[in-house]
Amino acid sequence: MSMCEDMLLCNYRKCRVKLSGYAWVTACSHIFCDQHGSGEFSRSSAVCPACNSALSGKLDIVRTELSPSEEHKAMVLAGLRPETVLDISSRRASMLYFLT
Repeated sequence: MSMCEDMLLCNYRKCRVKLSGYAWVTACSHIFCDQHGSGEFSRSSAVCPACNSALSGKLDIVRTELSPSEEHKAMVLAGLRPETVLDISSRRASMLYFLT
């Protein structure tokens, strides 16, 4: 388990379990355990259970692996321009600050 994973807790109000394995991330910067994310976001009109934001866009809810393989990490940003990689990195850092 990575250091980052140790800091992330499910944002479902009655859960707050430490996240591991897979998690669901929303466009409104909330993160949920796989169990609650699967249950909440299986509906056709999803709403964030933490802030009640409507999640209707294709990428408003994403299920992600919290500890991806080295191969995945090596390829996920391949072919992107350096400015794009830096933009992604800065957004990631601000999201981690917001989630903790």
